[in-house]
Amino acid sequence: MRQEGTAATASIFGWASPVGRGKSRGMKIPALCCAFLAAVLTAQTARAEKEPDTELGKQMEAMGKAFKEIRKETDPVKGAALARDAENALVKCLAETPKVLEKTPAAEKPKAVANYRTMIGELFVTFSKIEEAYLANDLEKVKTLAETAKGEKKDGHEKYTEKDKK
Repeated sequence: MRQEGTAATASIFGWASPVGRGKSRGMKIPALCCAFLAAVLTAQTARAEKEPDTELGKQMEAMGKAFKEIRKETDPVKGAALARDAENALVKCLAETPKVLEKTPAAEKPKAVANYRTMIGELFVTFSKIEEAYLANDLEKVKTLAETAKGEKKDGHEKYTEKDKK
């Protein structure tokens, strides 16, 4: 007796047969390809949004890179050099104005710019203290100061970066 829909019928027409293999895997490959493509496109979009398009963005990225390394570094000489890299980037940030301040009313703008520069200056002082702590080989103080810098950086970003409007 010949039954319709058996493995023999499926193989004649080139269809995937679920017989003997459990569930069909026919739709898994296209679904995985779509998921992979979506992940790649999302990563590229996120990367494009993160890339700095201003001098301030470039300097902040340089400072952030040095800061990430500082949090891991245990060598005093390398740590002090990283702190100097962050300090140099912050000095260059003083000459720039965040884009978010372009929308500030003219009467409030000088005060906002002064506050921005004060915050950059405070972060500069913190990185100078981190450099001193590295040179004194006081890694515990470096950790404490790195947490202080993390808080200062967060405060600055909350105040002087544009929020995503979703």
